[in-house]
Amino acid sequence: MFGDDALPVSKALSVQNAYLYEMVEMTGDFSEILTLLQDNPRGMSVTEIADAAHINRNTVARYMDNLLLAGRVEMRMFGKAKVFFLSKRIPVSAMLNLSSEMVLLTDADLTVIQANEAVLDFLSCTEEDLVGHTIYEGHASPLCNGVLTEQIRTALRGDTVRGELRLFKDGEEKILDQRLYPLVLPDGKPGVTIILDDITEHVQAEAALEQSENMFRRLVETVSDVIWSVDENSLIQYISPQISSVTGYQPSEMIGKRFSDFMPSGAGSRFAWGLLSEVSKDNGFSLIEFPLLTKDGRKIYCDFTGTPVLLEEDKSIFLGYNGALRDVSEQRQAQQGAKRWKSFLDAVIDNIPALITVSDLNTHQFYYVNHAAETFLQKGKQEFRQTALPDVLRETGADELLDTVETAVSFHQTMRVKETVLTVGGEQKYLSMQMIPMTLSVDREYLILIAEDITEDVRDRKRQESIREFLTALEGVVAIQDIWDPVLSYLPEISGFEAAAVYQRSIFDDYILFRQEGGRFVPAVDADSIPDRIIRKGNPAVFDKYRMGLFPEGDIPLMIGAKSLVLLPVVFRGKTVACVVLGSSSPLCPDTALQGILESAAFQISTAASRCFVQDELLRERDRTRKYIDVAGVFLAAVSRDGTIELINRHGADMLGYTEEELIGKNWFETLVPERVRESRLAAFQQMVSSTRGDSVSTHKGEVLCADGTELEICWRSSLLREECGSISGIVTSGDLIQQKPSIS
Repeated sequence: MFGDDALPVSKALSVQNAYLYEMVEMTGDFSEILTLLQDNPRGMSVTEIADAAHINRNTVARYMDNLLLAGRVEMRMFGKAKVFFLSKRIPVSAMLNLSSEMVLLTDADLTVIQANEAVLDFLSCTEEDLVGHTIYEGHASPLCNGVLTEQIRTALRGDTVRGELRLFKDGEEKILDQRLYPLVLPDGKPGVTIILDDITEHVQAEAALEQSENMFRRLVETVSDVIWSVDENSLIQYISPQISSVTGYQPSEMIGKRFSDFMPSGAGSRFAWGLLSEVSKDNGFSLIEFPLLTKDGRKIYCDFTGTPVLLEEDKSIFLGYNGALRDVSEQRQAQQGAKRWKSFLDAVIDNIPALITVSDLNTHQFYYVNHAAETFLQKGKQEFRQTALPDVLRETGADELLDTVETAVSFHQTMRVKETVLTVGGEQKYLSMQMIPMTLSVDREYLILIAEDITEDVRDRKRQESIREFLTALEGVVAIQDIWDPVLSYLPEISGFEAAAVYQRSIFDDYILFRQEGGRFVPAVDADSIPDRIIRKGNPAVFDKYRMGLFPEGDIPLMIGAKSLVLLPVVFRGKTVACVVLGSSSPLCPDTALQGILESAAFQISTAASRCFVQDELLRERDRTRKYIDVAGVFLAAVSRDGTIELINRHGADMLGYTEEELIGKNWFETLVPERVRESRLAAFQQMVSSTRGDSVSTHKGEVLCADGTELEICWRSSLLREECGSISGIVTSGDLIQQKPSIS
């Protein structure tokens, strides 16, 4: 199938997918899903798989993502539907062993978890000698050194690492090309794929070839690309075939003509005059950057080098010139573009968003500051020239960076600061930066500072943390009144609005102020006002600095002096029961992302409120039902399948001389059934709860034992209790007193 040649493993992604495949193959967690796909070669959607396997749809979707990543299944899109098919893959061990490259897989602890046969052959060991051991111990230690260990840790952080590894094996130096790729193991932890290729022969061959090339290069270094010869009349007598790659002309098309014939008129005259002036130069000449017209009409520039040819017997007889030419168009273009490029780089550096400053390494006086740094620090170039880097750091409250500057200067090493806070114009800003010392000469040493404004990233991170804490707080509430503390605490921080309030629906079907934080809010929402209509509609609304004009003149907004508002209705069963209002005295304009966060917050608040309302209803319904049971004039009890008393009403407990608390949790038969009939009554009960018949009511008479030892004869009516799945969980029974019997001593 794969031929005689070994299959090189060059991409870590292939190794990772194959590794995941083998791990899934080993665990067998998805066998039922794979069997379904095997029986349905036309493919199945997530919904179809969930229905067939009786598994939650979200769980199936997560399983399918793992199988897709592992290569066990394939996915195609039909419209908006994802349809999965069973795919065929070979295990990673088989694939790795087909490779001529050496492949090692390690986990985050640098423990070898897999190795192919190429590694085992190279190290002359077995798989048991490697797998389960750290890479820097035992048989793998020849491959490992401090550099490789650090490279593995770099790959664990998500970076791809390439390098060259040199080691001695059997008295010979071995050179290995190494590639390290990060991967994610099936348990979600990081790992690393190490691919090694023995390139010793290749490197040695390249070294020998380079030595040979250097020797021949020294022989021909004075000869340019094209060799030519002209006679005393400057007519071309010979030109080498390389001329076709330079000009497009074949040698036969140029022989018998002059070089000036292939030049623009002015340049041709200058070239002819230049040749005549070089006749007497025995040591050779150079004619620099003369234009040639190629066959397709392009203009190129060539350097001409050569020497006059004189008759050997009589040095006074001139025979022509021998020489060479070289296309220097790119070199000329590069030289001419050097100034334009420098100007371009200056413009780029001055306009890139990163903050860049260049200061003297010793005096810290500024040499250069780009436009982004000027704008961020609110200083002009002239102001920077009159100050130094430490002064700017002190002004912005970043004194802690002075030690970092000193370290960069003292040790002459690049220093990185992931996050630091500065105060500019009264506002906190966050920067990440690098300080790079650079030496151009003994008296030219600079400190380059490159910084990135990460203020928005930091604020977004803090906002996401607040959102997570807010959602966690909502999950923990059990009563509707407990929702408003996290709402009023977190939403201003998340949204950037300074004030928050909660309006609740009253019994009079209007909305009144319940709680507030921050600014002053009006006590109630005016009926049929714009806020009132929005609240009743139940959709979140943002009144930014542009939409605040929608409020009619004289109509007081919810927050006194508000320049922007957000209304987040709380909906339960399609009806608004409350509204969270965010307000700011500054004209704010939330972006699309923030509006989405606010809409999501409204939904989460409504969800938490609905849960609390439903729970309150259930508690009220339970208490109401309990009161009904307690005041009922009959004996009522619920007994679980194992005979435990789960419920007994007050009337029944009073009849027996007990309290409810004394009976609940006790065994019915051991506590309330006389011993002489206990065995038969228990057998009848077990037969009843094991029955497959319907829920018909059974009626029978039986004695019950009171707390004082007397017995009551009761007419019982019993019915089975069933769970949602249909299984029997116990019985519920009611009884009417027939007569009381004396105690049996």
